[in-house]
Amino acid sequence: MQKPIISLLTVAERLMTSPILALEHIRITVTDLDTEIGHYTALLGPAPSWRGSSNGHERAIFNTDNVAVHLVASEQAQGLEAICFAVDSLERMHRRLKRVGIDSHETPAEDPGVAAASPKMHVASSADTRGIQISFTERDSGIGTREPSAANGLDHIVIASRRAEGTAFLLGSQLGLDMRMDMSRAEWKARLMFFRCGDLIVEVFEQLDQDGTDAKDDASSQQDSFYGLTWRVADADASHARLTQAGFDVSEVRKGRKPGSQVLTVRNNTAGVATLLIELPAT
Repeated sequence: MQKPIISLLTVAERLMTSPILALEHIRITVTDLDTEIGHYTALLGPAPSWRGSSNGHERAIFNTDNVAVHLVASEQAQGLEAICFAVDSLERMHRRLKRVGIDSHETPAEDPGVAAASPKMHVASSADTRGIQISFTERDSGIGTREPSAANGLDHIVIASRRAEGTAFLLGSQLGLDMRMDMSRAEWKARLMFFRCGDLIVEVFEQLDQDGTDAKDDASSQQDSFYGLTWRVADADASHARLTQAGFDVSEVRKGRKPGSQVLTVRNNTAGVATLLIELPAT
């Protein structure tokens, strides 16, 4: 059942556009950087655009059509660990965060390729963002130029929530993303919310109780986690053949939830990140 979208914004906030332009990059921590570089080169298409040390960590950066992927070496890999939004003004974003009760601190930019233009970023306190790591970096407009890749960019990133209303308050009211849909499906025992961010979607997924109601409030309901990524591809069947040849374990191509779409699941070689590929219907 699709629910009516209830705005979580005050009148004043509705009149103020969010500083957020797009999702700039995602960070995936890995224990074996060389191995995962090979896997993500095969998955996404191009080789890394940069590899080296940044902010004290060895990393490799992949560019796709609309977002960068940072693979970061770590002794305690967490998989999909953090996201960074591109904003039109760090100063304006900082003011907004302060006004809505989110603490943040300044740190050097993670991407050496943009450090000259934007040498710093702001990192939000995870205590104020339901346990997920969110940062912000300044860009003149959108994500800038990206390299062509086998994956035609990110379609959506999924946040697993124990309390979707709380996550919606964070993304919508506090950060200013535009909620496009709020729906519950009894057959999935799930509530789904979709927030537009540039040309992709931030999806919130809440597993409902057996009776189809929202989970009860408890300590765990205040903590979210990043769940997975869905990458766009031009041809699902061709991607299936290409990845199978490269040694990936992939599902058969099947109909997606979006009418006219086709999807396949990538079951391995993703550094522990739940990964789906989607071929969207022609427009």
